[in-house]
Amino acid sequence: MSSERKDTLKKRLDENYTAFIESLQEKTVSELIAMAPEITAVQQLPPELLDACDDEDMEFLLRFDDPLEVVRGYWESEITGYDHSGEMGHMLWEIRDRELYEKEQLAQTPEDVGGAVQSENLTERKNPMSDVKQINAEDLRHMEGEEGLVLQGCGGDPQEWVDGINRELTEAGILLDGSKLENVVSFRHDGVTCLLFPFGDAELNIGKFAMWRIQTHDRYGGTWLSDYVPNRLGGFLHQPSRQKPTMSLIGMDGNIFAVMGKASSLLKEAGMGDLVSHMVQRVTTCGDYSKALNIISEYVETELSPPAIPQKSNKKKARNTYER
Repeated sequence: MSSERKDTLKKRLDENYTAFIESLQEKTVSELIAMAPEITAVQQLPPELLDACDDEDMEFLLRFDDPLEVVRGYWESEITGYDHSGEMGHMLWEIRDRELYEKEQLAQTPEDVGGAVQSENLTERKNPMSDVKQINAEDLRHMEGEEGLVLQGCGGDPQEWVDGINRELTEAGILLDGSKLENVVSFRHDGVTCLLFPFGDAELNIGKFAMWRIQTHDRYGGTWLSDYVPNRLGGFLHQPSRQKPTMSLIGMDGNIFAVMGKASSLLKEAGMGDLVSHMVQRVTTCGDYSKALNIISEYVETELSPPAIPQKSNKKKARNTYER
């Protein structure tokens, strides 16, 4: 994707957005109320449109002086022209989930509350309803450089959400070659249960994924991890780079658990024990020996590790201007 073309389209969309906002200053209150769907569409489009566009889309939109207006009408009909009963049901589910959580907190004895406070110091906790691990929202601030989908308001059994979202993404042609979004974790923020679906090694059609996220935003509150953390949690916490321990695969007996155990010990000795559980979770769910060795080689330096090359920062700027 041409970064220069993307920058040009972003600049033009920003200009169109500014002109649209200025035009609202002359409207009466009644006119503004009547224009609510149009205003909503214009607020959503600039950042989402850039993520969804490929080179051909951008070339097409740049033919117009006001590409925002060209797309606005279509998007307005998209978000207002269909039955919202599904979204209403999801909203009610989210409200019930929040109310139930608050009631459970009030019903706890002082001893229970003390235990809950102590448990907040644990990075991972098991949810008895499923295999989805529960983490603190603060843990997401340590995930700079990773990407994933955050869904908000995920009441009920987390595993049902995981299975349902994977099925929906597969049917939409977003998950390719039988891959799945795995190692999903659950966390609570602002009284709402959320799920993080890390991209990991999944084969994805990113263009379709971006459009799916826009179309289902009212239903799932979906956002990218790289946007959620800056906009909702105050940004990523920068960690000093750490030297990976070295481990030779020569002479290993082919038992992946032995290889994983050796790598875990080396990580702990190097003061990187916080990476062990993540590595183990990825290895034990990948289902392929060669793939498992490559995953381990991301955490410890082996014959399979790629040579280190300087990389540009992939930190994304928070989208405060257009955030819903």
